[in-house]
Amino acid sequence: MKKDISNTEDITLLVHNFYDLVIKDDLIGTFFTVVADVNWVDHLPHMIQFWETVLLGKASFEGWPMRTHLMLNKKAKMKPEHFDRWILLWNGIIDENFEGEIATEAKSRAKIMRDLILFKIEQQANRNIIQ
Repeated sequence: MKKDISNTEDITLLVHNFYDLVIKDDLIGTFFTVVADVNWVDHLPHMIQFWETVLLGKASFEGWPMRTHLMLNKKAKMKPEHFDRWILLWNGIIDENFEGEIATEAKSRAKIMRDLILFKIEQQANRNIIQ
């Protein structure tokens, strides 16, 4: 039986394994390696803090990820299939390493974020058409 996500070490494993897959992915990897040109030394600890806040209630994250995604979308159009791949990779890493209530919550929260970001991207596109 796998353990549930329960501490910073679990979040670190999840985030590092996830981004190891993401940067190699043929559909979404370029969003991270080219479009955003992510500084991994800064980004990975930030994402660990984000998921600690979301899943463990540590309130260690400061930032506004929606703005980042909206700015990136202006550089390269993000589509539902990009977020679907993100979810597929995220859920796969969770299923490979964890099971339990928080692991399930991690998948649920990712889907909620996917839907919200896509909604905001659509709103942004509609505003640009109107203006």
